[in-house]
Amino acid sequence: MGRRPFRVEVNYPVGRRPQYFLTRDISVGNRRAKVRKYLGTTAPDALEIERFRRSYAPEMEYRSALKRADLLAAQYTCDYLSKSLLLDVERVKSIYNEVQELLTVNEVEAYESNFEVSYVQGTTAIEGNTLSLREARNLLVDSIPPEGKSLREINEVQNFRKVAAYRSSYKRKVTLDFIRHIHGLVMDNIDIESAGTFRRRDDLEIIGADVEIARAAQIPDALGHAIEDYYSGIDSGKHPFECAAVFHYDFEIVHPFSDGNGRVGREVFNYMLTRSRYPRLLFLGKERSRYLDCLKAGNEGNYSKMVAGFARLIVDQRLAILAERLKSLAVPRKKVGQTRLSDWITI
Repeated sequence: MGRRPFRVEVNYPVGRRPQYFLTRDISVGNRRAKVRKYLGTTAPDALEIERFRRSYAPEMEYRSALKRADLLAAQYTCDYLSKSLLLDVERVKSIYNEVQELLTVNEVEAYESNFEVSYVQGTTAIEGNTLSLREARNLLVDSIPPEGKSLREINEVQNFRKVAAYRSSYKRKVTLDFIRHIHGLVMDNIDIESAGTFRRRDDLEIIGADVEIARAAQIPDALGHAIEDYYSGIDSGKHPFECAAVFHYDFEIVHPFSDGNGRVGREVFNYMLTRSRYPRLLFLGKERSRYLDCLKAGNEGNYSKMVAGFARLIVDQRLAILAERLKSLAVPRKKVGQTRLSDWITI
């Protein structure tokens, strides 16, 4: 991401006193920028530099993330995302990665654990699972099964332990085998006969959607083409979030499995996002209607509305929370120590 430490920069305007700035250089590929905070016309000593660094770190970290988002956004082309939404999505990405760099290893593990519980509870709730967030946490974290729930509902949630382990170990491209393996884990102990196997029936439909799904014989080719379209879009400089959103819709229309298409499709969607260094998208039960509206827009051929809907979901879920988190983490943990002024100042 090109994240660099703060430094003190001095400029010498003609006929005027030197000007000192707290500066961070930003780089994304071959694109360069900087953010600066004016410190005055008197050279700061080491203690003042540390005081400035601690005082201005939250503002500078946030401005750095926004500037990096500007550079990131400039490197993509879009078919469906507006410029404003493109920039907001890149802000989410940039701030998220800044936060990840500032967290300790233990903090990252705790953050990811909390997110995983919310994600699993949400993606299963969309399909009708009734485990509450607390029940899902007790099951996934402490292996305490809920009372009064069916074995199927319990397995729908706890199967994501295996999904998470496989996801974290898999570092390659999305393939048909990857998708089948995810399905096998999602449907383990639920539908053993069809777990990991493309459907062989043609008498299925997506409830509430006036669209035709792929015939069983067409599934490998149709899904393979969707994967190829995704990666060719990425390779040609299309925006990764847009490509992932379109793939998700294509996946759901292919509807490759007899059951579990939503859970598998959302898992692959998020895998694509994380491979491009975006945070995962939460699919919360309370936002089920927003999610379904995105897919409905795709059914109507309005891909701009569909992609925008997914983009607004991740921006609404993440941007403000991550921005506050970044500012709270930004104050340096350690003092500079015996810093010499010459170590900081550049011309």
